[in-house]
Amino acid sequence: MPIYIIRPKANLVSQSLSLVSRKFTLESRRQQTQEVQAVYQEDASYKTLIQWTEDIKGKENVQILKIPEKLGVTGTIIIEMSEEEAKNTQQQLPEFSILKDQPIDLIKPDKVTKSFKNENDLTNDDLWHLKAIKYSLPCEVTGKNITIAVLDTGIDSSHPALRGKISKAVEFDILQGQVKQLANSLDTEGHGTHVAGLICGTRIGVAPDATLINGLMTPKGRGTLANFIIALEWAANNPEIQIVNVSAGLDGFFSEMEEVIRDMLAVGVLPVCASGNDGANFTCSPGNYRSVLSVGASNKRGKVASFSSSATLNVENTMYNIPHLVAPGEGVYSSVVQGGYEAWNGTSMATPIVSGVAALLLEKYPDLTVFDLKEELLNRCEVLQQPKERQGVGLIQVGNLS
Repeated sequence: MPIYIIRPKANLVSQSLSLVSRKFTLESRRQQTQEVQAVYQEDASYKTLIQWTEDIKGKENVQILKIPEKLGVTGTIIIEMSEEEAKNTQQQLPEFSILKDQPIDLIKPDKVTKSFKNENDLTNDDLWHLKAIKYSLPCEVTGKNITIAVLDTGIDSSHPALRGKISKAVEFDILQGQVKQLANSLDTEGHGTHVAGLICGTRIGVAPDATLINGLMTPKGRGTLANFIIALEWAANNPEIQIVNVSAGLDGFFSEMEEVIRDMLAVGVLPVCASGNDGANFTCSPGNYRSVLSVGASNKRGKVASFSSSATLNVENTMYNIPHLVAPGEGVYSSVVQGGYEAWNGTSMATPIVSGVAALLLEKYPDLTVFDLKEELLNRCEVLQQPKERQGVGLIQVGNLS
């Protein structure tokens, strides 16, 4: 039977809570999560949904995969049911969106051919991405005590650049509606290991003392919307996580998921998302949402990479440009599965660089709010000699944190 995602059409959280004071500290994260959960628990329409799930238990053509009492931060439940039952549900619950599950794919990079190198072979020129963002050692801050969830294909924790930097690995089981801890941190495709290296890998990463959690959201490069929601719920409910790095998406603007991402801000988590690899006038969701930090790619020449997705969007009478900023993403060396390093092209390479800079800022200024951190990152950018709609506010810079 098909899987369906059910959540309120109205954004209950943004209507009830101010996001201005949302902070990233452990204590604040716990409190904010409780506040968001309370919004849903106290809402009359949501109580109707909870009662509805009780009423349908035991039906032959319905299987509840994720119930409201579990991971209830986005106000979403996930149900396996027949198409006929889904039509009946929409009539019974007009205040809720009934969305059929669908695939969500990895934003795949291009790998530069014959670029493989061992660590001893890496040159300063190979590490141009660090020079481009004005990162130099020693750096005053290193991302210590900052935790980033990498929602990707997995991470190979045995890579020399990443040893001791992955605190745990989990996978998201849709049919059981569960998050399962994995005995070992492995990569099912290779992408997540390259991403992880650019966040905190020795020599290649921006925040070498940051802690990563491996969230296996797109095994072998493919997941689903339901996977994505369970992953976000899990991150929101883990108060040690402050940043979520995402390099997957759906082509175009997919409005049904925007409010789920916005709920992450309400609990003090910053989503940093790749804009896509389809060039100008093409973007993907969630990288084109207003509530995320959307990242495009630049190259060694100080230009926006030709593949970097960008667009001007008009959503709910608000016009804005995607991406919000850019970072090195063309010919960027990072760690690959089973050791060694390769140069890859993609906004997936730019995104973890921004996540790393965000970790540095959070270590230096732990009391930043969600909006403060986004503003600080945007204010640290260097304007490129490129159209504004291609680069956002420009190329991210570490600057005086080094």
